[in-house]
Amino acid sequence: MTDTRHWSDRTAATFVAAIVISMGAVGLTASAVNASAAEESVLRIGFTQKIDHLNPLIGISDSAYVFYGLVYDSPQCVGNDFQVVGNLVTETRAVLVSDPAMVASGEPYGAVWEYTITGNASWHDGEPFTIEDLLFNLNVNAQNYEEMWTNQPYTYFMSHAEAVGEDTVRVHFYDRETGEPKAAAFAKILGMSLLPEHKVGGMATAYLAFDWPGVFEDETPVVVGTGPFMATPGLYDAWENNEPISLVRNPNYHWTADKGMEIKFDRIEMRFYSDSGAMANALEDGEVDVIQLPPEEFDALNGRVEAGELPDIETFHGLKCTNYYTEVAVNMNEDGPNMARLDPAVRQALAVATDKEHIVSAFYRGYAEPGGAMMSPIDEEWYYQPTASELYSYDLAAAGDILEAAGYGYPYSGATVRVATNDSFAVQSGLVQNGTELQFQMLIRAEFPEERGIAAYLQTQWASIGIDLNYVTMEETELAVEVYNYEYDLALWYWSSDIDPNYMLFCQSENAWDGWSDNMYYNEAYEENYSKSVSEMNPTQRKEYVDNCLRIHYRDAAYIILAYNYQTYAWRTDKFTGWGDWEADPGRSLDNFWTGNPLWFDLEPVKSGSNTMLYLAIGGAVAAAAAAVVVVRLRKMPKKK
Repeated sequence: MTDTRHWSDRTAATFVAAIVISMGAVGLTASAVNASAAEESVLRIGFTQKIDHLNPLIGISDSAYVFYGLVYDSPQCVGNDFQVVGNLVTETRAVLVSDPAMVASGEPYGAVWEYTITGNASWHDGEPFTIEDLLFNLNVNAQNYEEMWTNQPYTYFMSHAEAVGEDTVRVHFYDRETGEPKAAAFAKILGMSLLPEHKVGGMATAYLAFDWPGVFEDETPVVVGTGPFMATPGLYDAWENNEPISLVRNPNYHWTADKGMEIKFDRIEMRFYSDSGAMANALEDGEVDVIQLPPEEFDALNGRVEAGELPDIETFHGLKCTNYYTEVAVNMNEDGPNMARLDPAVRQALAVATDKEHIVSAFYRGYAEPGGAMMSPIDEEWYYQPTASELYSYDLAAAGDILEAAGYGYPYSGATVRVATNDSFAVQSGLVQNGTELQFQMLIRAEFPEERGIAAYLQTQWASIGIDLNYVTMEETELAVEVYNYEYDLALWYWSSDIDPNYMLFCQSENAWDGWSDNMYYNEAYEENYSKSVSEMNPTQRKEYVDNCLRIHYRDAAYIILAYNYQTYAWRTDKFTGWGDWEADPGRSLDNFWTGNPLWFDLEPVKSGSNTMLYLAIGGAVAAAAAAVVVVRLRKMPKKK
């Protein structure tokens, strides 16, 4: 029997060899660690929508707004819990009526607001951000209101801005129709991408608002903002060719000095995919780090995540922070294929014949809530829930009765489409001729496959009450052109807005005609309550006026709001930490495009070059050596007979 208390020379040699090999592995691992630590950290975001324009005064796509929020700053932004947070403007306040200038002018409280800017911001070309930049942006929008349409919800009531010191401006608000001073309760947040005066100040306003490409070709940088990320030289060519767009971290971003907050990764890459399935595959393969999927694809991916099949992917679904909803918009202009839609009874019948619960379940896969009034439940302060007596409850028989009572009947036995008779409002008002069929055309977006399903479903539902619906699919940019010409019947589209109700209410006011209004809605009672909601500085009283607007608009059925859509995101947890709790903190979603998204400052790349990884490598080497010893000793022990 061999004495196992002592090692042979061969045993020792084997042990030493194991140590050498293992320590070699440590050396290789350490080298890999050092190399990895030097690598650039890149956050890759996937999109199925293109950036439709690089000019923040022109673009309308969601991906464009994400881009603008990365490279530009606004005066204020939105924090984790929906609070207004200072950005380029660090202090915002309504000027007290006791102020000597207010005493002299007689302007009411809330008609003059002061904005104090940071002294730490610079444009991406190195020029300092100054009070002149803020003055330029405010005045070019206020004084060229018709052309500078992008910021109209903020600037319609804006008269002019003036400097009252080296770092503070005062903005005077007024009634654009009467010229009289008017309080502006919404002025605490101005969601405008600020542009550099030294670069665009000499441009004609019409060119800036409608034709400027948004870049400074043959210059570096090609885009000039003050935001946390900066354009790379090839950005314009990449955008033209629908290639990935790279943005590098702004090393001099003012939030470091203002708030002690920094971006912890080097670059963002925006990648664009022709379909959502390919984008989902890219997330699984690690080609992108975060994406938002349509309901069907998200549902499939979410199921696999919940089943534990994709341990490095996390998902989130919940109401969008942007008050997003989808709606059937009804063109209220006296134009278009069939003006019978202008009869309130016809619109009410369409609303009653729309099963929103089914739409949410079947087409949004449960990733939405049934629609109601214009403000989403995500904004609890301003949400309005129609009462039981106000609610348009789904009931096909009741919808048919509405039409019958309003003078829209079947022309003969066996007819499938109702016609306007002499008893109808549409004929009596001269909108259509007697015998005109209730046949309507609806525009829908090609980029959202679930909306084709919704349109087909509505076509079937509305046919059962005698309304013939035809739908036309087109790209969203084309749809926008058609809609804003006000010559359509219906459009399946969407809205999103900021956290103050003025934005959304403005867009359905007469003030927004030929601008932000997509349907030329008008109701005298709505206008009266909207005007009061703008100037009421008491939040409780203002809430009453806002609720009145939401109630009136809902009952008019100028929009049939189908759903408050969920955001349906998925991201990789093996690449970045710091995603946070989007349900508790809705302001950190990628949908938060109001600049200064808190998510960007919390995301941190998972570095394989950390000390922990090095220690694990050393531990692995020691374990390997110990294992070698055990193997040798086991081989030298006698076998039992």
